[in-house]
Amino acid sequence: MFLRVFLAAVFSLLCWLNIAAQTDPATMLPTVDSVLSGAWSGDVTTVSGLRNRVIIHISAYVNGPCDATWDNPNSGYFGNQFSSVSCSDGKLLFTSVNDDLVFEGQASAQPPTITGVWKQRKTNSPVVLKKIIIQERTQEPGQAPPYITSEIRFPNRPAGIMLAGELTFPDTLGRYPLVILAGDRGQTDRNARGSSGHAPYLVLASLFAQKNIATLRIDDRGVGQSTGTGDVTSIDDEASDMSAALERIRTHPHIDTSRIVIIGHGEGGLAAAVVANRYPDRVSRVVFMSTPAMDGRNTLLTQIAARERLRETDEELISVATGMVDQWCTTVLLGGVDSVVVPRILELADSIIDERPDLLVRYPMAAQFKRAGREAYITSSLLPWLRSYLWYQPSEYFSAMRQPLLALYAERDTEIPGEEHAAALRKTSSQRTRTVIEVIKDVNHMFQTCDECTDEEMSRLGETVNPEVVKRIVKWILQGS
Repeated sequence: MFLRVFLAAVFSLLCWLNIAAQTDPATMLPTVDSVLSGAWSGDVTTVSGLRNRVIIHISAYVNGPCDATWDNPNSGYFGNQFSSVSCSDGKLLFTSVNDDLVFEGQASAQPPTITGVWKQRKTNSPVVLKKIIIQERTQEPGQAPPYITSEIRFPNRPAGIMLAGELTFPDTLGRYPLVILAGDRGQTDRNARGSSGHAPYLVLASLFAQKNIATLRIDDRGVGQSTGTGDVTSIDDEASDMSAALERIRTHPHIDTSRIVIIGHGEGGLAAAVVANRYPDRVSRVVFMSTPAMDGRNTLLTQIAARERLRETDEELISVATGMVDQWCTTVLLGGVDSVVVPRILELADSIIDERPDLLVRYPMAAQFKRAGREAYITSSLLPWLRSYLWYQPSEYFSAMRQPLLALYAERDTEIPGEEHAAALRKTSSQRTRTVIEVIKDVNHMFQTCDECTDEEMSRLGETVNPEVVKRIVKWILQGS
């Protein structure tokens, strides 16, 4: 009897040890299936020798199929669907008929890489895609932040919509200065969470609350709890929404309405300037963060040049590219309905590309004018926001502002090149006595400390907003200097 019990115990122990050995984390290496889902980034080389960044986003299912989209950040081309996708035993085959694209690759788990060939428009480019490893984002608040948050809803009656957002304030024992955050172009939620995955407005609200500053963040039209249609929003529409927000918080018991500050990031600063001029007695201060100081046309041209230089494009091609966009802007500014403007733009593109066919492989944006469905592509870009943006003359609004202005620009910004726009604003504000303009070193468009300072790197960074930038804004709000 004792022997049987002893043998049973030994057998059980051996079984347990065997199972433990099989499940020891140290002996369990990830398989391709476990690492395939995520974002993968690499550089492809065009026939002219230029490097072009591509990002493939893959959603893989255990023992099953996968989904995938791809981005071309250098040309602002995001979320592109492949027409067919195949993932089998780590072998990938993605095709896009509209983009004349085939990607074949083999995934490896250790280290996580995809090695393959990117075939597009008769160009075969070997490429090694590396998985984007996202650092921990320690600036985002936890589950129990040391301040108070409150949902807020209010109407924009002239627009016939209902807006929603969140009010953040330190506690219920006092009245605090308020920051209203005005977002950059595009539809985002109250946290300004974009394709990088960062939530800069959530982080700012958290950091401001810890410095006794309240914050109002608003969902854009058609996003989150806000109604309306966001894809047709113009600068004046965003200004109208902020005006409605000003009206809503006028009687809030914990807001010091004599100290309301509007912070506008990117084009949000243009809307902030509109509101500041409209309500000089309600808005006490304004902060620009990478806000265009040139008209829309020149902003687009400087942006294209900065991005192409980051890609190491030669200056001759940059000159051709900016010249093409300059003529395109002229066509849009001449006015007319889409049925008139779109054929003009395509005719212009055809004439330039016929003269310079090398643009199709040397300049990714040019290829969009020759793709299938190009009429719809051009029409989709002619939004009311773009038209108002091209017509916008910042100098008219900036010079009329009575409020003190802090304008921060990013040295490594390829959206709104910092030094150029800071110089433009200095000229515009030469007659103003209460303007402070600063260019922050080693930060990108989102004011993150960066090394490569590319769109792809934004996703990998753990920092959401440079802490020194936050300190600078807090000092401006609380001390006025």
